[in-house]
Amino acid sequence: MKKTTKYMALFTIPAVIFSVPTYPDAANDWQVEHTEKLIDQINPLSTTYEYYLNEAKNAYYALSNYQQNQVRNSSTLFYYMQSTDNPQYVLTTFSNKMSAISSRNSTFLRDIEEANRYYLSLSSAQQAIIPNYLYLQLQNYMENLNKLKAVKLSLEQLSVKDSNYVYNYETAMLAYQLLPYDFRMLLTSLVNDKKREYEFYYSPTNNRSVAQQVINEISKLSTSSSIEQVSAVRDMYNGLNVLQQTFVSNYHDLLYIEQVHRNAPTGWDPYYYDETGKPDQYPSNIEVTNKGQMYTVVLPVSKMNKYSNTKVTVSDTVTLSIPKNAVQNTNNNDVLTLTIEETNEQSILFTASMYDESFEFSSYIDIEVKGLPSSAAIVRLHDDGEYAATPYRKIANTYSIKTKTSAQYTAINNRVKLFDIHTDGHRYEIEQLAKRKIVSGENGYYKPNAHVTLAQYAAMIARSMNITTDEFSTYQDVHGKWFESSIQALLEAGILEKPHSNFFNAEKVVTRKEAAVISIQLLQYAGIHISDPDLNKVPFTDFKQLSAADRYYVAAAYELGIFNGKGNGQFDPNGKLTRSQMAKVLYKTLQIAKMI
Repeated sequence: MKKTTKYMALFTIPAVIFSVPTYPDAANDWQVEHTEKLIDQINPLSTTYEYYLNEAKNAYYALSNYQQNQVRNSSTLFYYMQSTDNPQYVLTTFSNKMSAISSRNSTFLRDIEEANRYYLSLSSAQQAIIPNYLYLQLQNYMENLNKLKAVKLSLEQLSVKDSNYVYNYETAMLAYQLLPYDFRMLLTSLVNDKKREYEFYYSPTNNRSVAQQVINEISKLSTSSSIEQVSAVRDMYNGLNVLQQTFVSNYHDLLYIEQVHRNAPTGWDPYYYDETGKPDQYPSNIEVTNKGQMYTVVLPVSKMNKYSNTKVTVSDTVTLSIPKNAVQNTNNNDVLTLTIEETNEQSILFTASMYDESFEFSSYIDIEVKGLPSSAAIVRLHDDGEYAATPYRKIANTYSIKTKTSAQYTAINNRVKLFDIHTDGHRYEIEQLAKRKIVSGENGYYKPNAHVTLAQYAAMIARSMNITTDEFSTYQDVHGKWFESSIQALLEAGILEKPHSNFFNAEKVVTRKEAAVISIQLLQYAGIHISDPDLNKVPFTDFKQLSAADRYYVAAAYELGIFNGKGNGQFDPNGKLTRSQMAKVLYKTLQIAKMI
């Protein structure tokens, strides 16, 4: 009986030992296989190393204990995980990635991004191992890489059909020049293409050719031409860029024919004639509200005139006149909010905003003010509380202030006392400029025979037209100087030309030729149409000594009466400009620009 019991016990024990329990995770073999595949793809020599290591690690720890025991290559994962946690391994790997970055390699940018990806994959403790100089080097690479991408995008988006093409081009090229050499070289091909495009845009041959087509179409018109024919030619002219329009010598003929039609019984007005051939509706009356001395104008862009100025009567004494091109880069759904606050009998505060943000106009608008003393001078209240010059015209009893931005204006009685200009031939011009705070004397002396430097002339022009900028100059002899803002503002406006060097030479004396160029470019900036000058009518004996480009500017300045020749029949292009001559040239230019 005992023996039988013994054998029975032997047979019952294995039944307990060899019975296999059933685990619910055993059926999820696909999760184990997926983890194994991720581990197999870990390659320390590949750019995907960190990615697959992290993916495999996350997948492994998502498994149950039973499933983890089933992963055949878990030891490989543990080896790489241990390597990654090794400080020396981290430092060596990062150093190697940084050493591999070289502008001589075709993978230059990709290597920068790979080093950055590796750094970002490290934990805070691992990042602390990286030497500061290597970290700063990587940050510098990434900063320049982001700048490179931004410059590349701005260059690719340049379009000669954009009304701000010249400004956008110069802004993009300035950003390009500020890139380090290694990064600039990556954009050489694109930049060269854009330079050729820019040169073609300024090409007199190309612009004359395009303008000639419009000249021919205008010459075919007459006062008996149909409304549709005149409208089609107007569309052709409006389709030209600013430079091409200056070559349309018979533009006044188009204006005359349009005037005839505008006065015809049909009541047709080309300024309100749309591209479908149907007359536009005249803009509805724009509502003006006031609270005390504060007047508010809510002006939808959709209500603005297409080509002529939109005029808004604000009060009995103030009227706004806004050209359509003053609100570029907006759409018909946008709304301008304009306010005029009469702070006292002779001061107004003008503000312009769109969507509660300050708005800057693309071209000058007019604030027409009546009722001011006839001897008053209009000045702008500067941020520092001082009075500053501002462009304005006086016609009869109306002062027309020119502005692009919000500002406070006031009328003052500015008496000019300059003791050394009584016998000067340009006394009137000097006094008028001084009255407007465009020029000034020192201790009561103007020094009319002293020469004018480019820095001084730039400051006078910037003041006279209220051209400002917040940008800094990149020229070594301009940055940080008192005239930096004026030089940079005129460069951005296209009134001054950029030299191809790191020095602007702002302290040089302005020559007569340079003053002629500046005057014409100032007029172009102000939106003045300049007809193509007749070079054969220029009487100067030294005219042919000028370059082709300079001849255009000198001839245009002569035809407009800005410059006359000297007694010997010469223009004297390299003659140095005196402060007296400068006053005459600047005053006449501002007159033509309707800024004075």
